[in-house]
Amino acid sequence: MLKPANLRKIASNIESESIKHYLKDLGVLSIRERELQGIERLVRHFMDEEVSLKFFYIGYSIPKISKEFDLLAFDQMHRVINIELKSQADYDEEKVKKQLINNKYYLSQVAKDIKLFTYNSDSDIIYTLTEQDELETTDISSTHLFFASEFYRFLSTFGSIDVGNLDSLFKVSLYLVSPFRETQAFLEGDYLLTQQQQVLQNNILKMSESGFYAVNVPSGNGKVLMLYDTVKKLSKNSTVLIVHVGKLNATQFSLRRNYGWKIIPIRQFMKKIKSKKLRNFDYIFIDEAQNLSIKNINTLINYFEMRPTMLFLIGVTNSKAKKFIDGNYSFLTIG
Repeated sequence: MLKPANLRKIASNIESESIKHYLKDLGVLSIRERELQGIERLVRHFMDEEVSLKFFYIGYSIPKISKEFDLLAFDQMHRVINIELKSQADYDEEKVKKQLINNKYYLSQVAKDIKLFTYNSDSDIIYTLTEQDELETTDISSTHLFFASEFYRFLSTFGSIDVGNLDSLFKVSLYLVSPFRETQAFLEGDYLLTQQQQVLQNNILKMSESGFYAVNVPSGNGKVLMLYDTVKKLSKNSTVLIVHVGKLNATQFSLRRNYGWKIIPIRQFMKKIKSKKLRNFDYIFIDEAQNLSIKNINTLINYFEMRPTMLFLIGVTNSKAKKFIDGNYSFLTIG
């Protein structure tokens, strides 16, 4: 379990070998040298010892989501401060903005009052977000500028506390939106993909040639959200069909009837292929593809081999799932 740190203790012992033992005892198992230097330079500005800078969680990562924060602190009023550390003077400000907006989403699930900052130790600049998600820049290179900054005013009055195990606060269920259960949140885009989901999606979106692609998604990694978000993105400029291996659920019928999504069950799909009544699509995604029969796969290959369609077989891989791609077929495997 990650325990909160005293930033002043880190800054005053940064050259000491004991700092490694201190951080290890807190559960901070990996921290880069430049991040330690960033903490040291930041603390150097707080000359007033009354600003304790205690109870900061370093490098907390939300379980299963791979979302990490450099510094987090909480107080009794359920407010949270997030400080990200950068060390390149010319670090891209758009990346700073994107990261803080991303952090705002994750932190808004556990706190109502959020303060987001990025400290660039090379340029001595503090970045923060406005309520309109615009990036504000504050130069703190001089004592006068630092004491006049919102950053100093907020931290000097912030009574941070030890809130215990952060995993009990950042529950994974808060972030894994299901298009089937939280349909409105999904349609409104009120979610973010995990790092693993984003990698899989990027691999799908970069494909540009027609052909057959197998996407293997490990069990429990939000396959449905990744697939439906990908389809939502592609549908803006392309024709996309989802084929579900099994019967459609109520949400799939609703998406089809009320929002124009193209979703059909596998039996209807195979009938359209056999009768040659399937319209042309740029992309076809077959969900739960691990349940396809070899007969189905042979039919797909014979029908789509010479057609300009990108066909993705989306399947869950686990110890119980059978291998759904025969080794003799020329599928490009993703994931």
